[in-house]
Amino acid sequence: MSAQTNTYMSIDSSQLRSSLAEIQDEIKRVFAGIRAGKILESFDILSKVTDAVVVSCEALGLATEKPVMETFDRKAFWLLLNRCWLVSLQHVTAAKSDEDRLREEHIVHLQQSVVHWGDALEKVRAGGLRDGLLGIGHHGRTR
Repeated sequence: MSAQTNTYMSIDSSQLRSSLAEIQDEIKRVFAGIRAGKILESFDILSKVTDAVVVSCEALGLATEKPVMETFDRKAFWLLLNRCWLVSLQHVTAAKSDEDRLREEHIVHLQQSVVHWGDALEKVRAGGLRDGLLGIGHHGRTR
């Protein structure tokens, strides 16, 4: 398939594929880090990935039901990101060393990030993003 520019987005399909592949590679790094007990590093990567996805949600075609690529499953992508968060949170106490564990300041920062992500996603919901795909709807976050 040639790199055709989608009129809905500002990036072409080859850039989109590359960006989504990079995000998925980072998610794989998170899963590997969790398995290795590198909890702090994994949460740092996952937070950065989530922030990038939320900030670029519309440009990546993740905020609409309109197809942006035939081979891309938007719902599966959101479910993978959500699953990564769930697995990471389930293993939060499995740090291999004291340096690898989350501390209170990390939890506070994470809480602030979740509120920020929820607010940002609320703004794009009108564009077609369904509630709950990322796992942080109004009812699931605190202020």
